[in-house]
Amino acid sequence: MTAAGIVLFHPAPALLEEALAALDASVARVFLFLNAPLSAAARAVVERPGRRPPVLLGDGTNQGLGVAYNRMAAMARAEGFEALLLLDQDSSPLPAMAAALCATRARLIAAGECPAVVGPLPVAARGCGCKAPRCFSQDGAAPAAGAVPLEFVISSGSLIDLAAFEAVGGFREDFFIDAVDIEWCLRAWARHFSCWMVASLPMPHRLGSGVLRVPLLGLLLARQPPFRLYTHARNQMAMLRLPFVPLAWKCRAVAVIAAQTVIHLLASRERGTLRAFALGVADGLRARLGPVTRGFG
Repeated sequence: MTAAGIVLFHPAPALLEEALAALDASVARVFLFLNAPLSAAARAVVERPGRRPPVLLGDGTNQGLGVAYNRMAAMARAEGFEALLLLDQDSSPLPAMAAALCATRARLIAAGECPAVVGPLPVAARGCGCKAPRCFSQDGAAPAAGAVPLEFVISSGSLIDLAAFEAVGGFREDFFIDAVDIEWCLRAWARHFSCWMVASLPMPHRLGSGVLRVPLLGLLLARQPPFRLYTHARNQMAMLRLPFVPLAWKCRAVAVIAAQTVIHLLASRERGTLRAFALGVADGLRARLGPVTRGFG
């Protein structure tokens, strides 16, 4: 049996309705973790007559993604579910997505694999002006059961095997937001599990609030507020301290953070951008993690 869990932080009612409608007939239970109070419009979507009532978790304060994912996984495990489909409010799952991911998970297990997570292909949602998250292939692993092995899959849209989750351990709650999924997937690989993507199964996803274009290099970066630039840099730097993170990943992370700092600074020309990256790098290297309490003005 499969459950689904959605983390909510001031969701757009129309997108929430779209996600719940896609899940109504495809999973046995839906958990909603409230990282902010529900607006009247969002609550009307949740409580729409004829809809199977979701289980509400969280007290409406922002506890971060790690706490939300772990609480929903624990509830699903306690109720006897084998897998949990994680979703963020920025994704638009197709009605057949949950069943397709479950079928792929079953085929991978039958093929002798140990999948910790199976996810769809995230694509930029039409008309949102956002970019799709980047995927990285896992070296030394071959495609199987119609899926490709990745270093990590983004948390939204990921079908988590709850037995593997228990063996790998929970998501890093002190990361709060950003790289929570990356760290968990790299840890899963280190513990002899695997992470997969079904490339033929697209899932529209909204990353950031726009796109920064770098014409000479042909790069696209998600436009993010300073606190997200901070957590991105902080958590990537914190991963340099982890023994199971591959050296190649660490080298790439250092180069990427340096390049992103320059690009974002040139694009925004705001003092807060440089401060966000600088504090993020410093706090990550010192393992000063948890909720964001710093200002970037």
